[in-house]
Amino acid sequence: MGNLESIWQEAAEHLESSLPDAKKQWIRRISYSGDRDGTLVLSLSSPFYRSTTEKNCRIDIENMVSEIAGHDIPVEFIVDPSRKAPRTERKAERKAEQSEPVSRNTTLNRQYSFDNFIAGDNSSFAFNACKVIAQNPGTSFNPCLIYGGVGLGKTHLLESIGNYIDEHNPKMKIIYVTAESFTNEFIDSLMSKEKISAFKSKYRNVDVLLIDDIHFLQKKDSTQEELFHTFNELYDSHKQIVLTCDRPITELTDITDRLKTRFRKGLNVDLQPPAYETRMAIALQKCREKGYQIDQKVLDYICQSINTNVRDLEGALTTLSSFATLVGKPVTLEIAKEQLKNFIVSPAIRNNDITIDMIIQKTAAYFNVKDYDIRGKSRNKNITLARHISIYLASILTSYSLSEIGKFMNGKDHTTIMYSVEKIKSILDTDESVRQAVGTIKNDLLNG
Repeated sequence: MGNLESIWQEAAEHLESSLPDAKKQWIRRISYSGDRDGTLVLSLSSPFYRSTTEKNCRIDIENMVSEIAGHDIPVEFIVDPSRKAPRTERKAERKAEQSEPVSRNTTLNRQYSFDNFIAGDNSSFAFNACKVIAQNPGTSFNPCLIYGGVGLGKTHLLESIGNYIDEHNPKMKIIYVTAESFTNEFIDSLMSKEKISAFKSKYRNVDVLLIDDIHFLQKKDSTQEELFHTFNELYDSHKQIVLTCDRPITELTDITDRLKTRFRKGLNVDLQPPAYETRMAIALQKCREKGYQIDQKVLDYICQSINTNVRDLEGALTTLSSFATLVGKPVTLEIAKEQLKNFIVSPAIRNNDITIDMIIQKTAAYFNVKDYDIRGKSRNKNITLARHISIYLASILTSYSLSEIGKFMNGKDHTTIMYSVEKIKSILDTDESVRQAVGTIKNDLLNG
């Protein structure tokens, strides 16, 4: 297998696990087509798929393959009409078309529903509000803003609203979009009068608009201006608007006041980390869905130890299930503690006054590099490793989200940040020098 082919396979795997669902569908359609003088050549089956994928995913792909390779890799997209979807995929698509002939809402992820969302004290208010919105779009709690940290279920609730409405009112036009995709579409539309007209028509003629991660709009003044007018148009027409954010709207520093006022005029509801009982219910549900065989004592240990978010909980379950499958023996409590030792972080650690600046300074000193090198774009192997470790330590020692950590790293996107975290996790047990570096820097920070 060629070097670029293996790099693409690893990049595609990371992109599919970390990108928003609206982008994942395009990544899955891409095939590796070769290496042209150091350029990664990727193919899609039609001009439409090529242009759409290039527009929506080029930056994510280039960042990821360059991060994995350790140097910049240009990417070229081509059309290969001979590449067709697998028979099973075409059959599934035809079946979906036959069973839902009137639905026009292809951006929704069908795996999200109210039925598989486990609501606890931390989320019952948001859950019930979203159900009311889905049952009476445009009449109750309009607009609605759901806010909370990463991995708490914001996207699940947002898309559950869309899926419920689509099932019960399939003629309604629903758009689910991330704020990043909305921004990219708007930028692309500025190329011509026809495109900007089509963009405005698309977003101002919907029955339900669902926008994920509006904190991404900070400092994007022109996009905010466009959303402001879109919001007014929909609100005045009694169309439903639901938004998500990683923090209360008052804490967004670079959103215009008039847009903040629009967001606050409806229902603002927060999601908190789930309590132990809710975490256990979620863990049991995930085990049933995935077929994981994990002992109750081990589940209790996981749910007692991980109190951050559902995503971390799922990660721990996947890690232990994979271990049991590969090693061929059940996971005991002792094995769980060993396998999750770098995954589970005591809440006491997160409560220390450790900042990302402190982490970068300590890491830079350990590797004898400059702070600005770690924050920058250098592909030097030593600096890249220091950057990965800084990001990993920031993810376990601070309460910042991946997007917030990215801002400290000269605006790197959350996909690149997630890759760095997973990269260090994957080599901690096999690379003694990395384990020593992480341990030394971490101890210096905690004891400092």
